[in-house]
Amino acid sequence: MTRGQAKERISKLRHEVERYRYAYHVLDKSLVSDSVSDSLKHELATLEEQFPDLVTPDSPTQRVGGKPLEKFKKVVHATPMLSLTDAFGLDELVTWEDRIKKLLADSRQPTADLDYYAEPKTDGLAVSLVYEDGVLVTGATRGDGLTGEEVTQNLKTIEAIPLRLADTETVKQSAKDLGLAEILIEAAQRALHGRFEVRGEAFFPIKAFEGLNRAQQAKGQPTFANPRNTVAGSIRQLDPKVTASRKLDCFIYAVAQPERVGLQTHQGEHQLARLLGFRVNPYDELCPDLATVEKYHKKIAAKRAKLPYWIDGTVITVNETSLFRRLGVIGKAPRGSVAYKFAPEEATTVILGITVQVGRTGALTPVAVLKPTVVAGSTISRATLHNEDEVIRKDVRIGDTVVIHKAGDVIPEVESVLTSMRPKRAREFRMPTKCPVCAGKVVKEGAMHRCVNPKCPAKDRQRIRHFIARGAFDIEGIGPKIIEKFVELGLITDAADLYKLEKGDIEPIERFGEKSAENIYISIQSRKKVPLDRLLFALGIRHVGDITAQALARELAAHKVHSIDDLIHVTQAMTVEEFQRIPDVGPVVGKAMYDYFHDQMSVRFLRKLKEVGVSFEVPKGLKGKGKLAGKTVVFTGSLASMSREEGEEKVRELGGITADSVTKKTDYVVAGPGAGEKLDKARQLGKTVISEKDFLETIR
Repeated sequence: MTRGQAKERISKLRHEVERYRYAYHVLDKSLVSDSVSDSLKHELATLEEQFPDLVTPDSPTQRVGGKPLEKFKKVVHATPMLSLTDAFGLDELVTWEDRIKKLLADSRQPTADLDYYAEPKTDGLAVSLVYEDGVLVTGATRGDGLTGEEVTQNLKTIEAIPLRLADTETVKQSAKDLGLAEILIEAAQRALHGRFEVRGEAFFPIKAFEGLNRAQQAKGQPTFANPRNTVAGSIRQLDPKVTASRKLDCFIYAVAQPERVGLQTHQGEHQLARLLGFRVNPYDELCPDLATVEKYHKKIAAKRAKLPYWIDGTVITVNETSLFRRLGVIGKAPRGSVAYKFAPEEATTVILGITVQVGRTGALTPVAVLKPTVVAGSTISRATLHNEDEVIRKDVRIGDTVVIHKAGDVIPEVESVLTSMRPKRAREFRMPTKCPVCAGKVVKEGAMHRCVNPKCPAKDRQRIRHFIARGAFDIEGIGPKIIEKFVELGLITDAADLYKLEKGDIEPIERFGEKSAENIYISIQSRKKVPLDRLLFALGIRHVGDITAQALARELAAHKVHSIDDLIHVTQAMTVEEFQRIPDVGPVVGKAMYDYFHDQMSVRFLRKLKEVGVSFEVPKGLKGKGKLAGKTVVFTGSLASMSREEGEEKVRELGGITADSVTKKTDYVVAGPGAGEKLDKARQLGKTVISEKDFLETIR
């Protein structure tokens, strides 16, 4: 990137970040998710690091937050409430450590080995609490870092915040119980005399937040978006009774002037806070080196979904107070501390081009080629644009800055376009009139463009990939490149041929060996028998997804279909009208089913599957029996006692249907920790939401 290009990009980034910042901090509105905002800030900081002469005092990287609201009295902080620099991976964390080690080495002062204090980064509202002679006198928000809003009466409603600090005798007894050093007792005694300030994070516990939304629903009022945004609004209420009703909580994470009370480590700040009666996160941990920090970060990430509050990463701080102070501040962030963020589910990037993929049914899908970016823990360089109508609706152009979304195992997609950042050279996209694989004729059917050449080689490869995918036969260890190689070498022409492969067929292939060939062979042979609905989904019948496959399987189970021969016999005897009368199957899908089972190529493929030993089982639930017969269940969030796939299998065994999205047809939503948009949609539609405990009672 040239300096001129960087200057243009930096200008657009600053404008966009400032717009989002002002809306969030001053107007209490979230225009985009934190992941999107963080992604833009991160790109801006990276560019300014590459072109330091372009850094200006008004850049968002040189400040903390927005000016405070005028609703409350302003409070000037004795020492600034700083923000933190973000790190989005181990590489960036290592770079941070290398930088601070160099700064300490250049200071020519004796330096002990670095150790770190790590803690979960609670997702709430930063607050300051000032005590005079042990009594709470001022509570304030961070505001712009220098000046905040006084919200003392509101913060007093949070029970985790002591109105008076623990007395000397209580401190001594607690120190004895916790096995803490004498120096902390001395620090506590100093804290009880004169001015003493701590900083922390007020947050909305998930259960309390869900209770608030249930109450809102009962009153016919709109529900709140998420705990993070709602805690800010709750603390800024003019009436403290409203704040008290929200049942907020607070963790303390720092002492404002630790040297005044004689503390030597950041760990000591946490220990002192505990002694004085504050709530401190129980997952805080001392880490002797960066390798231990990385293990800690992964451990907290694994706990994230089960925690009763939101977190968005971990905070890593140089533990020794003297070293932390010597490192100083850059801009508005301390050099000795970093926010190690979890992989975001959203990020921004630039569309470099748009290609077209051909699917198993001949459907043409436009795919955005992206400047690589990390989303949900993986590097993304491509994202689906679905179809031409979506491209037009979202106004996606080559050169645009876009928001990429990826939740869990969902395929990355372009969620929206930041049109205010569109460059002049951005180009519009149009679908091709000929198939990019076989140059065959392309026709438009509704929103979809389709290659109508029945011999298009792209269709065969995609059908095989669909057959072995998760949700179908779920054959592990075989990716697109391996399928491509098998087809090129003439080892397979369809999915049934996979079961004919021997280890000796695979071993001679370049980059394969005896062990890898054996693993692939075992993986294929172990997946010869699947539930009937999975087999039907694996066939790749047009318009038939996993939910429709369940409905079709239930109908076939009622016809006593127990083998592939039965499947062929029964389906060939069914009329179009009979397929269309299946619950949740309309005219279009019913016709597609009829066409598939009356096509001789399809019948030959089914018979070939039988010849190679493929079979299916009919779960009890598909026979129309069970507690959940005819019910549609959606899972959201995490489960503690089983995987989501196991939960969905239990639903099917009990006669129910599982779905990926909440609609008017949904009967139950099983919500666990980390539940998001599906839970919000369920509440909007008035659907029954049950906990994992309730679900376990049902399946018992």
